[in-house]
Amino acid sequence: PATVTLARTEESAGIDRTLLVGTRFGLGHMLHGPASPLLGPTSFGHPGRGGSLGFADAESGIAFGYVTNGMRRTVTADPRAQALIRAVRDCLPA
Repeated sequence: PATVTLARTEESAGIDRTLLVGTRFGLGHMLHGPASPLLGPTSFGHPGRGGSLGFADAESGIAFGYVTNGMRRTVTADPRAQALIRAVRDCLPA
């Protein structure tokens, strides 16, 4: 539990000099936010070039992985991954 808390604790926030968008990072992981919308505020993980995405959500206990076989220009908030996240969110109890 202490390691998960550290992974989810914001260590930096602001414009990412590589991605050129606002990001939030814990210790080695991106945190849920506008540039990388994950399942919710307790999510941490990282998108990849081309639309891939992996994250875990501490509150729901869900781990999520999505890997594409084709490159796109997107790095964050890929619409395909976001559609899958919405579907997962819709399956969770309110």
